[in-house]
Amino acid sequence: MGARDDAARRIHEAGANVGVPLAVAAQLDDIASALADVEPLAIVLRLDAKGAAQACAHIRSQARLAKVPIFGLVDELNDLAFTELFVWGGDDLVGWATSQPLARRLRALRASPSPAQGRPAAAPGQHAIVAGTEATWRTVMARSLYHGGFAVRFATSGDGLLEECLREDAQIVVVNDDLEPHGAVEALRTARARGAKAACVLVAPPKRMAAANAAVKELGKASVADGFAPPENVLFLVNELLAARGVDKRATPRLLYGTAVAFRAAGREEDEVGFSYNISGGGLYVRTLAPLEPKQEVWLEMWPPRSERRVRLAGTVAWRRPFGPVGGATVPAGFGVQITDGLAGDFDRWRAGYDAFLTSILGTEPAG
Repeated sequence: MGARDDAARRIHEAGANVGVPLAVAAQLDDIASALADVEPLAIVLRLDAKGAAQACAHIRSQARLAKVPIFGLVDELNDLAFTELFVWGGDDLVGWATSQPLARRLRALRASPSPAQGRPAAAPGQHAIVAGTEATWRTVMARSLYHGGFAVRFATSGDGLLEECLREDAQIVVVNDDLEPHGAVEALRTARARGAKAACVLVAPPKRMAAANAAVKELGKASVADGFAPPENVLFLVNELLAARGVDKRATPRLLYGTAVAFRAAGREEDEVGFSYNISGGGLYVRTLAPLEPKQEVWLEMWPPRSERRVRLAGTVAWRRPFGPVGGATVPAGFGVQITDGLAGDFDRWRAGYDAFLTSILGTEPAG
């Protein structure tokens, strides 16, 4: 009862601080009726409550709530909790030790365009097909693409996927590897043989990723995503596949990498916690609904890849993406950081971890 009462109190405090009225569903079974006649600014769920995953699935099945963020409320902000929430279709994680993290995010949402202000316009030619047998998976995956500016259509079988792939406007195909009746790879092979030119992302669980990677090599313009990772990772792969070749001016490649990141504007007393989305040799993108402003100095603490210790880094916010109807977005809400410094040896540790990670992915030593 104590944890439940603390969580409820923090939610009420945050709402009162920001001036947001609250509607409370005492049980997650009541969430459908609680949302029936309202247009919420946000939805807050205790992640450890019985039925939380089913509640997320119900919310994400409602088209009118597609742009309403879901906050997961937890007592410990860690990698597992972040990933679980994202896979369910949630958007950010907050703790209940204090009401301030939730209040900051609600305040930022009030300053952003309202979800009721319509769909973000898809960029010309930005048409995606999401194919899978499970409805919740299709909905959550489609939402990440939809927020990236794609118009999304669905297929539930190999025959349906083939039909959609052969349409002239099909630019990207995201397929769950368990697609019936003969599997996603066979369906994609058939589509390629019949002239389909859409880029492909095959989503597979970790134990089948090696086989999936080997299978897609013959398809060309294809990649494999971890089925246990946040669905927004697919958006990263989609953008990499669609990027024009020969125009990448990055000093070092961006790599998908997810871990909890403690951050604060330089000189502030308290950390916020976000989740890294991608990293490079000299920067990273932090996923959060409490993004800092461009040109702000920021302090960060996190685990670099392939490292046995955390590092403390300093940087400058290069850009931010607020939550909301932003057509053509290539990342979830958050902010990008250019790393400028670190505690003694920490920037070198960051770069060594990044280089080892890059080598493990590309199979070659980084240049320079």
